[in-house]
Amino acid sequence: MNHCNVSRTSSPWMSCRLIGKVCGAVFLLLVSPLRAEVTTSFTEPDETTDVACAETGVVARVDVKQGQQVQAGAILAVLDHSVLEATLRAAEAKATSTARIDAAKVECDLKKRQKEKLTRVLADGHASANEIEKAESELVAAQAQLRIAEEEQHLNQIDVEQIKAQIERRTIRSPVDGVVTRVKRRSGEFVSGSDPVIATVVRLDHLRVKFYVSTELAERLQAEPECRVLIRGVRHLARIDFLSPVTDADSGTVRMEVLVDDREHRLRSGIPCQLEVEKPSDIPAHASRPVTVKHR
Repeated sequence: MNHCNVSRTSSPWMSCRLIGKVCGAVFLLLVSPLRAEVTTSFTEPDETTDVACAETGVVARVDVKQGQQVQAGAILAVLDHSVLEATLRAAEAKATSTARIDAAKVECDLKKRQKEKLTRVLADGHASANEIEKAESELVAAQAQLRIAEEEQHLNQIDVEQIKAQIERRTIRSPVDGVVTRVKRRSGEFVSGSDPVIATVVRLDHLRVKFYVSTELAERLQAEPECRVLIRGVRHLARIDFLSPVTDADSGTVRMEVLVDDREHRLRSGIPCQLEVEKPSDIPAHASRPVTVKHR
């Protein structure tokens, strides 16, 4: 009996609570389409390269410093190659010399004229067939000497290119456009094969973000080339660079990597980034530019 009295007494209160829950659910339904499923991670450089020497030796000079922007092919440092430079000068002198070729050409012309002269007088009986054969053999030998001289000059030119390649191997260049974040060596230091790194260069024209998403979400994004990310309240259109085909058995997540265009260097590496899961049809065509998100 008392139980019935309590039920009748509390029913208006429960009705108010029920109405409140319904109103809250309606409000969430109205607001939730404006919010997407979010996963948080951090931006990082697209590429981080520890630039190493292909040779061992003493550092002759370092041409960069920390924080300096470099282009692909820019010289970072140079190992000492004074001995190679001396060898190169000698090889270039041999490669450019034409003395042996010129002498061989003169000898060929001489033997050719002697053969032609004997051929003309052979009809008058003033030369024998043996003399003609001898002249022809001497011409063939002279032509062979000319080819040998030309081949030697070609080999000398190859030696020059080889020495230049050895010098280039001792010139350390940046493999990418980026920023030098660390200079590990100074002039006069020895670079060994066990520790050949000279400097670290990071590529920042795109920022890479790694997310670990659920299998269901990965299946939704599998056919999508792009997605939205939020960085410091600004929405960016990111390209899906990699979506792992394997779900990690321990965590039940799938690794996903996206690239955010930052060729104007407005963003920084190491800042929080949120993944917004939305349909590509919801992304406007001009979304390649950052769009400020107005928080309600």
